[in-house]
Amino acid sequence: MSKKLNIIFDFDGVIINSHLTKTLAFYNIFKVYGKNIALKAKKFHLNNIGKSRYFKFRYIFKNILRLKLTNQKIKTLDKNFDIFLQKKINKMIPSKSLINFLKKKNRVWNLYISTGTPRTKIVKILKKKNLLIYFKKVYGSPSSKIYHINKITKNNKKCIFIGDSFEDYTAAKKTKIKFLLKINSENRNLRKTISFNKINSFKFLEKKIIQII
Repeated sequence: MSKKLNIIFDFDGVIINSHLTKTLAFYNIFKVYGKNIALKAKKFHLNNIGKSRYFKFRYIFKNILRLKLTNQKIKTLDKNFDIFLQKKINKMIPSKSLINFLKKKNRVWNLYISTGTPRTKIVKILKKKNLLIYFKKVYGSPSSKIYHINKITKNNKKCIFIGDSFEDYTAAKKTKIKFLLKINSENRNLRKTISFNKINSFKFLEKKIIQII
């Protein structure tokens, strides 16, 4: 009996189009330090899409602000980040094509989430959107996407990662699994520099996965 295919989804920019909101959130929470700092924080985020927000907070404080980042400050940044995101993400819904795919395939294939968002936060979002039931397991930060993939593929290497960033592509490449890029407005440069399988609409997701595997 052949093993089920493992399909791993990133969340932001894949499950929902929250990538632009996350970018605005980085600008917004660092705006108190001036427009120039906020723009640099935003640029660093864009160059590191897919990585944990805490990694970005630490880098921005150390290398851009050149300030010490205390645990209390991390909590404040985290809270402000979530406040900015919450109202906007709560209104976002996945495409009908993706929802149909999840409903149809969650028992045929093993579906997972792997994201740089903290796990507790992503589980809460998935519950609110009635999406959690479709996923076999949800992985988030602080563990890395490479760690997530290795856990998922430990006993079954038949796997594809659907992501939207260089971080996602790198994690798939290092763990030697297939990769499918979800096209969005923030990965134009990535599409120009690296050649890989791409998809614009989830209407054709099942067909594309079968082609790749």
